[in-house]
Amino acid sequence: MQGVLLSEPLPDGTYHISFESDKVWVGERKNTINDAVVYDYDRYTAPEIEALSEGDTIATHLNGTEEITALTVESVERENNYVTINGGIEEGGIDLCKEDDHYRTLTWDDFPVYYEVGVAKQLVMADDIELSDGAADFEADPVIVKGDRAVCDAMSNEEDGYGWNAGNTTVTIQNGEVTHVDRIWVP
Repeated sequence: MQGVLLSEPLPDGTYHISFESDKVWVGERKNTINDAVVYDYDRYTAPEIEALSEGDTIATHLNGTEEITALTVESVERENNYVTINGGIEEGGIDLCKEDDHYRTLTWDDFPVYYEVGVAKQLVMADDIELSDGAADFEADPVIVKGDRAVCDAMSNEEDGYGWNAGNTTVTIQNGEVTHVDRIWVP
């Protein structure tokens, strides 16, 4: 399935990103996140994975590398909504899980295997941006922060120690601006 293609500005959509908190800048006209690394993960249509058999090849970003590997299928194991190819990630293969109508890569902690797409030099924040920050506690309601200046202040705070990375941070882009940032708790 088609993944993220990096262009500037990023087209409307939701993206996994990472950035350093010192890259959140308050500008004269607009506030920005600078030098954000954009990530994606491999997805496959359900029919293509359900038809996969020994001898076939599957294109993957093996172990999250940026290069695409054409992996020859030597073994396929299926159990419920999970597929293990060539022994899974423990043996140099890949693990997949079914989500809705497609399969995606899977790591030991059930998250996707992210790979770097590129660096977005400047993500401009909408004036009415909203941050939903649930990184502190899995069981607590996320902290909601609204407005570009308040979101900048919250995102540039390095004291919380949770960081902003592909596994816990997504941004939603609409009309060329970041309208929503979501950071989740990750064990």
